[in-house]
Amino acid sequence: MVGSFVSSVLFVPAAGYFSATLAQAVIETIEAGKPFEAAFLTGLTYLLLALMLNLLHAVYEDFYLRWKKQEIEGTIERSIYEKALTVDFRHFDDPNYFDSYKLATEKFASQSSETLKNLFSLLSGAAKCVVYGALIASHGVALLLIVLGCSAFVAYAQIYWSKVSVERETAMVNDQRKADYLRRLFFDHTAVADLRASNIKKPLFALFNGSVKSRAAIYRKYGAKEFLIDILVNLAQLGTTFAVPVYVAWGVMSGNISGIGVYATLIASSLALKEALNALGWWSSQVALGVAYAQKVQRFFETDSTIEASTDGEEAADGPFSVRFDHVSYRYGGRDDFAIRDLSLAIAPREKIAIVGENGAGKTTLTKLLLRLYDADEGTVQINGRPITDYDVSTLRGKIGIAFQQSRLYALSVRENMTAYADADDARLKACLEEVGLQLDLDAQVTKEFDENGAVLSGGDAQRLCLTRLLHSDFGLLILDEPSSALDPIAEYRIAKLIFDRSPTTTVMVAHRLSTVVDADRIYLLSGGEIVESGTHAELMAQNGKYREMFSKQADGYLKA
Repeated sequence: MVGSFVSSVLFVPAAGYFSATLAQAVIETIEAGKPFEAAFLTGLTYLLLALMLNLLHAVYEDFYLRWKKQEIEGTIERSIYEKALTVDFRHFDDPNYFDSYKLATEKFASQSSETLKNLFSLLSGAAKCVVYGALIASHGVALLLIVLGCSAFVAYAQIYWSKVSVERETAMVNDQRKADYLRRLFFDHTAVADLRASNIKKPLFALFNGSVKSRAAIYRKYGAKEFLIDILVNLAQLGTTFAVPVYVAWGVMSGNISGIGVYATLIASSLALKEALNALGWWSSQVALGVAYAQKVQRFFETDSTIEASTDGEEAADGPFSVRFDHVSYRYGGRDDFAIRDLSLAIAPREKIAIVGENGAGKTTLTKLLLRLYDADEGTVQINGRPITDYDVSTLRGKIGIAFQQSRLYALSVRENMTAYADADDARLKACLEEVGLQLDLDAQVTKEFDENGAVLSGGDAQRLCLTRLLHSDFGLLILDEPSSALDPIAEYRIAKLIFDRSPTTTVMVAHRLSTVVDADRIYLLSGGEIVESGTHAELMAQNGKYREMFSKQADGYLKA
C-alpha cells in the first residue's frame, strides 16, 4: 500500500506536471532571448524528469505489484475455500448458497486486488486533477469550470454504470451456474462417455440454451440504461473537446491570455485535466463496483453455521467408540417427510453392525448424522455416552474413518490419496495395496488431470484404493457407506470380510448386497427411516420377514446370473 501510494500519488502526477509544462518552458526560454541550446536543454530536462518518474512507476508495477497481486489473490481465494469447508453441510442443499459462493469465487479475489489498485488509481487521478487544475486556474477560473462541468457528467455516468453492472451480473448468477454445470460435465470423462451413448445431451443442451436466452434477456433489459450512460459520456467528452480550444482561442484574441507558451500550457493542461477527470470518474466507478460486489460477497462469508463452529467442545477419548441413537428424527430442509423417524439403536465398542434397506430408507442419512454433517431435529446421537454436540466437531471427525459409495480420488499421487487420514511408511502402504488386490506405484498420479501418464482406475479399483485409507489407521469409529458397490459380489464380500476381521474398532457398514454383511454382529433393516427388523443374519433369516425376502431374491439373482 505504501508503494502504491508513492507510485500513484507522487510519481504519476509529477510526471504529468512536467509533461504539461514542457512546451511552455521551452517557448519562454526562447522568448527570454536565450540560445536554442538552452531551450533544447530545458525541454530535455523536463522530458527526462517526466520519463524518469513514469519509469519509476513502471518499475514498481512490473517488478513488484503484478507478482504480488498473484500472491494476494491466491491468499484470498484460499480463504474462500477454507470458508466453504466451515459452512454447515445443510447449506449445500440450498441453491441460493451456491449463487453467493459462485459470486465469491469469481469476483472476490480479483475484485479485492483490483479495488485496491483502483483506489490508488483514483488517488492518482485526484492528484493529477489538482496539478492540472492549479495550472489552469492560475490563468483563468472559467476554463477550469468548463472542464469540471463537462467531466462531472462523465463521472456520474460511470458511477451509474457500475451500479447497473452489478445489478446485471447478480441477476445472471443462476443462469451462469447452469452454463458452468454443462462446462464441468465436459471435463468429466465418465459424463462425456454417457453423453455420447445416450440422449441425455438433448435436455442438457436445452438447459444450456435456456440459460443463454435468459442472459440475453437480462442484457436486453439493461440496454436502455447503458445507452443512457453512453449518451452522457459522449456528450460530455465532445463538449470538452469543443469548448476548451474555443475558449482559449477567444482568450488569446481578446488579450486575456498572453503568450503562445501559456496557450500551449492551457491546451495541454485542459486536455490532460479532461482525461484525468474522466479517468477519475472511471476509477470511482470501479471502486464503487468493488464495494458493491463486496456487499454481495459478504452474504457468503456471513452464512450462518452452527455445526462447523463447534470447535470448543470436548475431545473424544481414544479407542473404539460406543454409539447410541436415542429417538432420533431428521428431515432435510424444505421437506415434509422424515428421512429418519424416531430411530433408536445402540452399538457397543468394537461391535460390527450393518445397516440395510431399500433405496431411500434413510441409510446414508444415518451415516451423515454420525459424522455430524447434520444435527438431528429430534432426539440425540451419542458418542461414548455423551451427545455428539458436546464434542469438538473437527477432532471428532478426525477419529472417524469413512468410505463413501461414490469414491473420491484426487489428482494427486497414489501415496497422497492413501494417506488422506494419516501418514504411513511405504512398506505399510504397499501391504495395504496388496490386501485389496491393487498393484500401483505409490508415486504414480491418480487420473490424467495433470499427468498424461497418470493411472486411470475403474470404479471398482477406485473404491479399493479409497478403502486402503482405512486399513493403516486407527479410528474410534468406521463408517462404510456401500464402499465396494462397484465390485463383483465375491470381491465385495472379501473386502467386507477384510475390514470386519481386521478392524479392532466399532464399525457401521451400509450395504445394498446383503451377502456382504452376513458376518456382522447385528444387522438393522431400515424402511421409511425406521428400524423394522434387527438381529444377526441367522436370526433375521429365521424371522421369515422382509430381510429374508430381500436376501433370497438377491441370492436367486446371483444363481441365475
